[in-house]
Amino acid sequence: MILIGLAACSTTPQQIQVTSKPIEKPELVLPLVDEVNMRRIEWIVINEDNLEEVKARLQSEGKPFAFYSLTGKMYGDLGLNFSDIRALVQQQQQIIIAYENYYKAANEALDEAEAQRQTDSVQKGIDLNPFD
Repeated sequence: MILIGLAACSTTPQQIQVTSKPIEKPELVLPLVDEVNMRRIEWIVINEDNLEEVKARLQSEGKPFAFYSLTGKMYGDLGLNFSDIRALVQQQQQIIIAYENYYKAANEALDEAEAQRQTDSVQKGIDLNPFD
């Protein structure tokens, strides 16, 4: 009995091999953004001097006579609103570019790490993924 106990203690335990297999990361797929094609808008400035002239011209062209009016301040605010929209779109474009750069860099880092792992396993003669 003592002999069996001593023999068991003198044997070298088996090495445990840890294997890993790279996990494919899903690609971030963003839909393409439609290009905005602005429609031509003709602004007609109507004042008390040309009101009748503009009304007659529109009626002769078969267009209904109706108008929307803005004060000078409202027109300025309209321009500022468009400027705010443009700034927001540009910010969103920068966020998308940042995501693209992040995923490109992450994929490159993962590819480099996998290549290094494979190089190391070949140099050491170790099969790190026996399931292939």
